[in-house]
Amino acid sequence: MNDTARPKDQATVLVVDDTPENLALLSGLLQRHYTVRVANSGARALAVAATEPKPDLILLDIMMPEMDGYAVLERLKGDPATRDIPVVFVTALSTSDEERRGLELGAVDYITKPIRPIIVLARVRAHLDLKRARDRLRDENAWLEAEVALRIRQRELVLMSAGEGIFGTDTAGDIVFINPAAVAMLGYTRDELLGCNAHEVFHLRHGSVCASADCPLPGYLAGKLGVRDSETAFRRRDGEVLEVEITCQPMAEADEVVGAVVTFRDVGERKRYVAEIERKSNFDALTGLPNRNLLTDRLAQGIERCRESGDLLAVLLINLDRFKSANDALGHATGDAVLHEAAQRIFAHVPPGVTLARIEGDEFVLATEVGGAEEVARLTQPLLDALAVPFRIGERQFFLTASIGVALYPRDGDDHEALLQNAGAAMARAKAAGGNAFNFYAVEMNARTLERLDLENDLRRAIDNGELVLHYQPQLSLVSGAIVGAEALVRWQHPQHGLIPPARFIPLAEESGLIVRLGEWVMRTACAQNLAWQTAGLPPITVAVNLSARQVAAQDIVQLTGTVLRETGLDAQYLEIELTESMLMADTEAFIHATEGLKRLAVTLSIDDFGTGFSSLSYLKRFSIDRLKIDQSFVRDSTQDPNSAAIAQAIISLAHNLGLAVIAEGVETEAQLNFLCTGRCDEIQGYHFSRPLPAAEFEAMLRAERRLSLPANPESPGRCILLVDDEPSVLAALKRVLRREGYTIFTADGGAEGLERLATHEVGVVISDARMPGMSGAEFLGRVREMHPDTVRIMLSGYTDLQAVTQAVNSGELFRFLTKPWDDRELVEVVRDAFRRYEIRHAHRSGRTP
Repeated sequence: MNDTARPKDQATVLVVDDTPENLALLSGLLQRHYTVRVANSGARALAVAATEPKPDLILLDIMMPEMDGYAVLERLKGDPATRDIPVVFVTALSTSDEERRGLELGAVDYITKPIRPIIVLARVRAHLDLKRARDRLRDENAWLEAEVALRIRQRELVLMSAGEGIFGTDTAGDIVFINPAAVAMLGYTRDELLGCNAHEVFHLRHGSVCASADCPLPGYLAGKLGVRDSETAFRRRDGEVLEVEITCQPMAEADEVVGAVVTFRDVGERKRYVAEIERKSNFDALTGLPNRNLLTDRLAQGIERCRESGDLLAVLLINLDRFKSANDALGHATGDAVLHEAAQRIFAHVPPGVTLARIEGDEFVLATEVGGAEEVARLTQPLLDALAVPFRIGERQFFLTASIGVALYPRDGDDHEALLQNAGAAMARAKAAGGNAFNFYAVEMNARTLERLDLENDLRRAIDNGELVLHYQPQLSLVSGAIVGAEALVRWQHPQHGLIPPARFIPLAEESGLIVRLGEWVMRTACAQNLAWQTAGLPPITVAVNLSARQVAAQDIVQLTGTVLRETGLDAQYLEIELTESMLMADTEAFIHATEGLKRLAVTLSIDDFGTGFSSLSYLKRFSIDRLKIDQSFVRDSTQDPNSAAIAQAIISLAHNLGLAVIAEGVETEAQLNFLCTGRCDEIQGYHFSRPLPAAEFEAMLRAERRLSLPANPESPGRCILLVDDEPSVLAALKRVLRREGYTIFTADGGAEGLERLATHEVGVVISDARMPGMSGAEFLGRVREMHPDTVRIMLSGYTDLQAVTQAVNSGELFRFLTKPWDDRELVEVVRDAFRRYEIRHAHRSGRTP
């Protein structure tokens, strides 16, 4: 709007920025409300500011060439003609030092970039209102001096003719005057409102929209708040909500508050306009996807999250191959239709939480946090496949493909500009190579991706070329110690790379679908080998094979198992199929049907890694399952962690109560074995007895009838004592005193070793130091209480640590607390009392009379 067309009462805002985009954004935002003038340099800003009519407010960028915002502000404040114009800095600089410097020079506020329309409008309006208030106060003072009576009359005219709603209240909040605009906006008559309490009428009638504690009027009436703008919602007479911006000002006489004046205006339309402006500034009009502006913000947030978490941020730039030619030949309307459908196809293949944006033309950007480059490869191929499907617009069909470039934070850039630029470079390389492909910006990542694809192709050939072998890990009875079964575990003997572990190729087989062929090969080979051992006269055992969820979903597993058993000749009772909890819950009814069919074949069924999934225990009674397999994570920590021990024991009890057998995997120590024997586990497997062996070595073990050495009968716990201290001299002194009493004495130099001792020996009394490295005495004795509740616990310490003692006693960890140095006679007597206490507990638990 030019100056000649400027409405008399409309404020003028001068926007100063050397960036055309920022000038355009701010101008477009403000022009609906104000006259906007612009300047693209400091010198130009000074010239415009000195020209009549002068601006009412200046929005000033700091970072400008030749003359920055600080210099411009100093010049403005040094000129009497411009010193009173309020200046608001609009800048990306937001440090405390920068802000303090600007305020010291005379700036009234800061607005930080990126620009948020609602913040800009609110700040501009607030400072213009303040300027108007100052100007009005100046004018009113002059007016008072000239003619008080005339001023009063004019105020009355303003009140009655103002477009904004205005009402006044007394100190109780009751309305004493109200202007026609307020009456019209609220839908009441003037007489209906006079004398009514403003809060009760506008907030509480027809249902509350504002709690009493949130209503600003009491604060103004009590003189606790000054002039202030805020937003709230009034209720009209018809019950409709009226969103308003209110200004409350206390009325005072002789320094005593006598009421308040409230000015309000309808801001609903403005809010809708701001929301529309924000939508247009952040979303693409054609596809509805985020645009470059919003993408920039999302990338900044993603970079910050990945900086904290250590994850990678993948930025994928997608460009449609040959789109420009089709767009030029068939017109922009058809091109827009293609872009809209392309956006829908991409969106359909984007996982939740991934940002998808259209930045320009036929370019789209995906941003997602990933753990590694392999996740990106799995994401891109479905996108390429989806975009390669012909596009049909009207009667025409278009064959397009896409090129995708990938950049990863922090490897390929540490800000959004670098990541987009490098993703674009990678996309260009993919397009130059013929398109319909994706490329990483880092060349070595392309090499790793190709290596993964090569490994997948090699795996396809490995099954036919005889490169896969089975190793067998013995499964042993905890009753006899004999080998009663084996788990068949696949290994890949690659001709170039040697023995490849399952962790590297099993996930690849799952993703590629090769797991179906691989699983069939494992079952067939394991059954044939088991029959061969039986034919050779070896003791019959059960061989267990794992099935994946992909296998169960992709084929008739009952038919496959029956076919394999018939073709190999193995009796079904010597085949066990291991399934996982997640597989059970994927399709419960289908799985029940499959297990029933497998049981009709007479094979054994077990649930692998039991306790690690989320299945409902109520389903167990519906499944035709023979045994549960305790996951190695619980076994590994069973002698150190009370929770793991409790879970393992609960699984054993659950299985036995349901008539199921239970086997524990991952048994690696004697302490773990003793814990499982004590807990009445049926079978175990793990490195404590043997690693998985090639078929020939396993056969030799069977032929030698090698057995597991089971724990001997434990010592009498009524005479066993465990001493735990990190000082060898203390342990030696304790042993010297207590050996004379005839006790069997075990020692440990810390809590972890102490728990191992308790897992392998029945102990009646434990004496532990209070302060030990790694695990304190209180923590150690607390675990003993949970895992070995009958064992009596005594703490010994050279420090009178009242807090530690109180904590231990209150939580039930302690029988007694003794200080170092101890009295030998007192120590002996306390230990005797402790064993008497143990006998009472043990007898009570076993139902005997002590």
